[in-house]
Amino acid sequence: MLPVRSPENKQAGITLIEILVTMIILAIGLLGLAGLMMDGLKNNQSAYLRTQASILAYDMSDRIRINRDRAIAGDYDGYSTSGEGGFTNLPACVTNAAGCSAADQVNQDLAEWTREIQGVGGTALLPDGEGSITRGGGNLFTITVGWQETLWDEESDARVSDLQQFAVEFSL
Repeated sequence: MLPVRSPENKQAGITLIEILVTMIILAIGLLGLAGLMMDGLKNNQSAYLRTQASILAYDMSDRIRINRDRAIAGDYDGYSTSGEGGFTNLPACVTNAAGCSAADQVNQDLAEWTREIQGVGGTALLPDGEGSITRGGGNLFTITVGWQETLWDEESDARVSDLQQFAVEFSL
């Protein structure tokens, strides 16, 4: 004959140990979700900066295409927004009703582009942004936009600041 259990020995409900195990599993899952959210935010920031750099590079390429004669003459060649090379003062013709000549338009293009990259008079689109324009053979122009981005280095297990670049090449 089988032993008969009395009603007071039957388990009713859940025990404290079961609740603790459930809480631990839930906590580990939430920590993993938080890590994924942080990775997503970091990747989103990186994509944002790359988008800003591409907008700035294509903006200057369009400006050069519009002012083709001055570009072929070499007025845009060798320009850099970094250090003493970049200038941010707009030419006086910007406020004239007659507008700018083609030569003055080069100065306006370069000054406006430098102001956008460096954030003069507004918010900088890129952290420590720099831009350069070079002209190669056959009127092949290369526009490079660089910025500093904080990344995680797996080898050193630390945050490092790294130079990122976006370049556009086109020919007139």
